[in-house]
Amino acid sequence: MRYVVNGGAIWDNDGSLIRNGTIIVEEDKITKVDDTASIKSKPSDETIDCKDKLIIPGMVNAHTHLYSTLSRGLMLPGYSPDNFLEILRGLWWKLDRNLTEETIGISALVGGIEFLQNGVTTIFDHHSSPRSTSGSLEIIAGELIDKLGLRSSLCYEVTDRNGKDETELGIRENLNWLSTVSNRKDDMAAGQFGLHASFTLSTKTLKEIGSYLSDINAGIHVHTAEGQEDQQDALTNYGTRVVNRLNNYNLLNDKSIVVHGIHLAESEKDLLADLNTTLVHNPRSNMNNAVGVADVPGMLRRGIPVALGNDGMGFDMIQEFQTASLLQKIYLSDPNALAIDKIGEMLFNNNYQLANKSFGAKIGKIKPDYKADFVVMDYQPPTPLKPENIYNHFLYGFSGNNHKVETVFIDGKPVMRDSVIIGIDEDDIYRNARELTSSLWNKIQNV
Repeated sequence: MRYVVNGGAIWDNDGSLIRNGTIIVEEDKITKVDDTASIKSKPSDETIDCKDKLIIPGMVNAHTHLYSTLSRGLMLPGYSPDNFLEILRGLWWKLDRNLTEETIGISALVGGIEFLQNGVTTIFDHHSSPRSTSGSLEIIAGELIDKLGLRSSLCYEVTDRNGKDETELGIRENLNWLSTVSNRKDDMAAGQFGLHASFTLSTKTLKEIGSYLSDINAGIHVHTAEGQEDQQDALTNYGTRVVNRLNNYNLLNDKSIVVHGIHLAESEKDLLADLNTTLVHNPRSNMNNAVGVADVPGMLRRGIPVALGNDGMGFDMIQEFQTASLLQKIYLSDPNALAIDKIGEMLFNNNYQLANKSFGAKIGKIKPDYKADFVVMDYQPPTPLKPENIYNHFLYGFSGNNHKVETVFIDGKPVMRDSVIIGIDEDDIYRNARELTSSLWNKIQNV
């Protein structure tokens, strides 16, 4: 199928904004981008009219937890955590232990829907379901990739906190998924080797995982120094800091993802820069968990590829973009704490570079030979929109009531048209989610 996406304002994420442009999509790629007047369609083309719309590359979420979807509104008796570890024990470790195959699937499906509705076309999910480990990533892939057409990198959270048998199941799940990815014929799926965090992982487990990485050409995806507990455990029990401990077992490379990085020493930041390891910043989650504020300006100055994720809290990357800016300003009492081009570098460069390495595909620009992953949205700016000020529009202009995603292309195919996701019954899915949530919540509240 050849698509002609016609008449919109196209921001190509490469310095240009075409006021009235057209995109030609053939197979899975963009083959031409030009002024509408310069492009002629063929009778066999399917034309999508985007007059007065804004077209941007589909966004990437570099770290999320889709299994958190069914936690919205959950009230737990006596839950009043005083620190991060109590949040994990009192909420998240109860939730993940009670997930079933059904709730894993519906969590992924609802989360995937909401990513598409917010213009996200690629995600990096970090999953945990200790009582339903085996095959869980295939379930998620079936909902995200096969049903929704969402480009997805998956991993399973290995931890020693649930005993030896469950540790081994988690390791096998990662290895099985990475094998599945290597045998796929497309570039819609990718994977990392998922780890929870240093403070729930033994030396034996880290050594075992490190022994696999060179053979499978993969990196890890791990929470790193999110809370003070992580560093305290590493220093007390192993005599080193978290990043050094992970690196001691050859777990960090340019394909690895370390998440949060709030309580890092300067030497750890230098090491991450030397290794070219991606660090994913999740500002809204960090604020919600009261774990601290990451030194994003300092890490970017070192050359660490800092990307943006949501850590499972909402599915809107533009809100993460906005919060990343505001958080640094209030924390450092400096209106210039994180320059707008640096925030843009995170979401519109580093996230794409991570995706390109992980999927082996050219993602993130609306240019010929790039994957046709882009978003058409209704955004009517009251002020001029220019290539040099578009980050300002993302930061100050986009809000929940003045823009709407209407069409989403992924891998050359429209997966959403006129704000309706193709091939699913959204109302039925949400009804099913509410029914399954009631049973899940009963189990958690009675633990």
